[in-house]
Amino acid sequence: MLESGEGDIPGQGEVIEMLAQLYQANMLLYDGVEDGTKLFERDKKRSRKKVKSTLLNIFFLRIPVFDPDPLLNRLRWLIRILISKPMFLVWLATVFVAVKYGIENFDALKDQSAGFLSPSNIGWVYVCTVFVKLFHEFGHASIVKRYGGEVHTLGVMFMLLAPLPYVDATASWSFRKKRHRAFVGAAGMLFEFFIASVALILWANLGGGTARALCYNVFIICSVSTVLFNVNPLMRFDGYYILTDLLDMPNLQQHSARHLQYLLERYVFRKRDAEPVAFTVSEKLIYTFYGIASAIYRFFLFAGFIVAISAHYLILSFIMGILLCLTMVVIPVGKFIRYVFWGPALSRVRNRAVFVTILFFSVLLGILFGLPVPDTFTAPGVLEARRYENTIATEGGFVSRVYKNSNSSVKKGDTLLLLRNSELQYAIDGKRAEIQEAKQMYNRALSEAPENMSPLKKRIAVLRQELAELEKSKRELALIAGIDGVWSAPGIEDYVGRWVGKGDSVGILLDTTSFDFLAVVNQEEGARLFGQRPIRISVRLHGDVFKELQVVSAKAIPSAQDRLPSNALGWFGGGDVETRSDGTSEQTAEPVYLLRAELPDSVGVRGLHGRTGKIHLLLGYTPLATQGIRKIRQALQKYYRM
Repeated sequence: MLESGEGDIPGQGEVIEMLAQLYQANMLLYDGVEDGTKLFERDKKRSRKKVKSTLLNIFFLRIPVFDPDPLLNRLRWLIRILISKPMFLVWLATVFVAVKYGIENFDALKDQSAGFLSPSNIGWVYVCTVFVKLFHEFGHASIVKRYGGEVHTLGVMFMLLAPLPYVDATASWSFRKKRHRAFVGAAGMLFEFFIASVALILWANLGGGTARALCYNVFIICSVSTVLFNVNPLMRFDGYYILTDLLDMPNLQQHSARHLQYLLERYVFRKRDAEPVAFTVSEKLIYTFYGIASAIYRFFLFAGFIVAISAHYLILSFIMGILLCLTMVVIPVGKFIRYVFWGPALSRVRNRAVFVTILFFSVLLGILFGLPVPDTFTAPGVLEARRYENTIATEGGFVSRVYKNSNSSVKKGDTLLLLRNSELQYAIDGKRAEIQEAKQMYNRALSEAPENMSPLKKRIAVLRQELAELEKSKRELALIAGIDGVWSAPGIEDYVGRWVGKGDSVGILLDTTSFDFLAVVNQEEGARLFGQRPIRISVRLHGDVFKELQVVSAKAIPSAQDRLPSNALGWFGGGDVETRSDGTSEQTAEPVYLLRAELPDSVGVRGLHGRTGKIHLLLGYTPLATQGIRKIRQALQKYYRM
């Protein structure tokens, strides 16, 4: 075929890689004396390595179930319809409509996420996940079939200990065109995007009930799993294979690990005969960045997942935490120690490798356990004037006159706003007419029916009391300043002729001579406030984070609270403090402590009443290890009651 000019001549690297694969599969024969014992030993070693890798990779264990290729052959007609230009236009239109609904209902989507992992919903979450993943894997298999490949394995993969379906789409590796291989990798995500779009559209148009909750589950599963796992090339899923195809760098993860090992051997252990993996500048940069970033991402992803479920599933999260420590900390460190002290690859530089390793870990432990560093923590809070008063209409009416504009200085007793209520005036006029009529009836009773005088006298007294209450309500149509300060009422000048209902707030009176920052501190850090005196405290407000406000003094309120000083600090207000999922925006999910910090100068914060921010407290200087151990103990006490 090569002599006839058909096909491309494989390069040296491709030939070497093919020979290596044949050797690993025990399919390489050569002239000479064959050592059959070595073949069997190599096969056993490869089998043991595969079993060991499976056990170590327990978070993503795979079990084949059956061959789906005959079924896919019978569904070729459906695959042709799904992978067609008209269907692509339908896909685009559906995704566009879903994005529109998502933007319009963003707050509702965020609010409903609070109960996503609740015990009552977790069963439905798993059912929806299996449903979504079946379509996801069908997408991969369909594109493989579309370009002439075969799919012979459909099985169960234990992703984070949860059994989910998977298909073996490795037949796409034989596709000559790079875009075909990339399309196979992206197919599952494209199917998921379509399912997520349909689910979001249904969710936005359903009134409620189980169907709406299921649509929400499907939407979250498709979007979250796609971002965290599939589209992200740092995990070895769809995004990884798409990236390797586009970069034309197969086995990116393995080569990155080998490149990092080469850097360690060549430049740290000074092994001169270390074999490089990367030869160009771009390869060196990609392998270095990917090797470091993927390891860090995987660790923090799984750690974050364990923390997220620990509030609902303590035992499961505890078991997964132990497995995470074993597979990503204990076993890798053990393998590294064995590699340094006994590995044959370092036989020529053993002394230097051992010395550098011991020196590195000694310095690292010395820094972690012996070097004091700032012991700080931050807490969310809200800026408040020490004295303030909400301007609330005690009676409803139309605004007839605005006496004070917004940000005007006022004195106690000044009229801020005057309302007009015609119905109230009619009621007063009617009550006065009733009193006048009762008086006339009383005067006639003096001469005609003296026995009616006493009841009429009581009636007049009642009517006068009712008139007094109505006149009091009329006087309350004038909103009066209760304290000296600045009246903050944005847009109040445009209120003339507008209706203001009873109980509506039209502004706030602020005493701008003194301000406090009221911070919300969790129980773990709150306990430290009572045992340690902060060395330094500062405040940074949102919207002006580069301006640091110094604090004169701070005092922690000793009693625990379950109410936030401002809705803006809770989850429903876009804040960081977890609130109850029953819709109570001010009630915290667990008790908190309040820290009141006094700001020295009010000039820089006038007009910022109600602005949220962060308070930064420096409690002292302690080693990083001490701080880390304390945080781990706090987490164990909080989530596992240990």
